[in-house]
Amino acid sequence: MADTISFNRVKESFASILNRLEENRQYLNDLDSPIGDSDHGESVTAAFKKVKEAVDAYPADQNDIGSLLQSIGKAIIFSGGAAMGPLYGTAFMDAGTAICGKSVLTREDLVALMVAFARGIERRGKVKIGEKTMFDTIYPTAEALQKAFDEGKPLSDMINAGIAAAKQGMESTKDMLSLRGRSSRLGERSIGHIDPGAASSYFIMEAFLKSLVEG
Repeated sequence: MADTISFNRVKESFASILNRLEENRQYLNDLDSPIGDSDHGESVTAAFKKVKEAVDAYPADQNDIGSLLQSIGKAIIFSGGAAMGPLYGTAFMDAGTAICGKSVLTREDLVALMVAFARGIERRGKVKIGEKTMFDTIYPTAEALQKAFDEGKPLSDMINAGIAAAKQGMESTKDMLSLRGRSSRLGERSIGHIDPGAASSYFIMEAFLKSLVEG
């Protein structure tokens, strides 16, 4: 298996992300029911439909992955996804800046992309690990990719490590007290529920990373 990722592979990953979110739309709504408005699945799916539209509209004669991600960032900021739109928008734009000019990603570039993505969420949302948010999924993903890269692992092993960390991060939110957003008003009652944003972030991370190594 090649240890590089093509522009087309990145571009095609966004169809996989949207499909994964649509498959789990009701599940995400149900997760949101005890601690939110029961509409997280609808909101995140709608936002990534805008992402897919931006990907489809990207000029066919261009292959700059960084520019593509920045276009996605701009699209999602204006997607109407409440707080989620600016968070993902900033993350994609920061990720695009980190790999600007690249038409092919190396293992190191993938790490740079994901670290910048996570830092974008952290900076825009002023969040940290343990607050029961999407960051509890996204930060461990970037961290696991960095660790696997530092250990000299091939791309496939890096991807597997990133997906496993994303899943563990998502599941960890079940036992957390919510300190952010509407669910924070529930206090102790927020414990015992997986955070919907952490769950949708897992589906996004999983679909994105899998698409990079699967045909």
